[in-house]
Amino acid sequence: MSQILTPFRLDRDADLLWTRQVVAAITEALEFKNFAKTRTVTAVLEIARNAVVYADGGQVRLSLVRHEGQVALRGTISDHGPGISDVDAVLRQSRDGGHGLRGVRNIAEQLKIETGPKGTIVSATFASDLAGMHLAQSLVNAKQSVSVLVATDPAMALAQQNRELLDAIATRDLLMREIHHRTANNLALISSLVQLSAQDAANSETTRALSDLDARILAIVKAHEMMQKRPATETLPLKEFLHDLASSAENAFGAQGRRISVSVGGDDFQIKSDVAIDLGLIVNELVINAFKHAFRERKEGQINLRFDRTPSGPAILVKDNGYGLSDGKKHPERSHSLVWRLIR
Repeated sequence: MSQILTPFRLDRDADLLWTRQVVAAITEALEFKNFAKTRTVTAVLEIARNAVVYADGGQVRLSLVRHEGQVALRGTISDHGPGISDVDAVLRQSRDGGHGLRGVRNIAEQLKIETGPKGTIVSATFASDLAGMHLAQSLVNAKQSVSVLVATDPAMALAQQNRELLDAIATRDLLMREIHHRTANNLALISSLVQLSAQDAANSETTRALSDLDARILAIVKAHEMMQKRPATETLPLKEFLHDLASSAENAFGAQGRRISVSVGGDDFQIKSDVAIDLGLIVNELVINAFKHAFRERKEGQINLRFDRTPSGPAILVKDNGYGLSDGKKHPERSHSLVWRLIR
């Protein structure tokens, strides 16, 4: 199969007019006789109209193929509509409910229909009088005819290109959301396995280590969950992200009978998704550290998160109203603990 045009969208009546013009230009290049040309244009247009009317739009792909020794035009129209409930019944009926497919079958040399609840693909083949050996030259002639058409109607061609670009962006967004969704699900599964291991741990030290590991995994999960909800802009809102982290820490380490809350303040701006994961791990470590060590034997406490723009650049502040550091631990950043090694 030799493709003539990149796929173009079907969203509105103007696209049907463009389809008519393109198919007419190609059949002219393939030396279709007037009657055959009219029938071919009408048939492709009927299929395209179905996509607009019944499926809120679709996509057209036109190509040249060899069919039984002749050069043929193949029109493939796809959509994401509800599908055709009974294709065989539609093709048998003298009136097919406005789809026009019975008439297309009578005109086309070959008609294939794939349909289901996720959409329909209709492919119709129309043979010319040119021998198959002329396929390469026919392709050149058809491209030249379409190029002339594009030159005479640049506005329509530009509108099609813009829609194709928007479709590509939407596809990318969907793919990125799916990647983040699967990553978050896989990490959540790992988190569940860690929690099960913690429950079976033989001593409290192992349980604490596994609980800390689980909290770090969940911090990464939060970033992926947030990126999954957003278009693929590669950024996410910082304040909302910090709120999610704070809520997770409160749920994980807020013991019964203790009223230790986490507040989030400061500037709100977008951060890159790769930075978000690093920042989430750092904030998570500091907040959990405060939960575990700042309020020993106290029932109330407050942890504050702030992210501000300063003359030196963006700065994060994690502050608590707990006991503070003992004299021997005034420089925790020099500690060899896993928490501070990770933060450094």
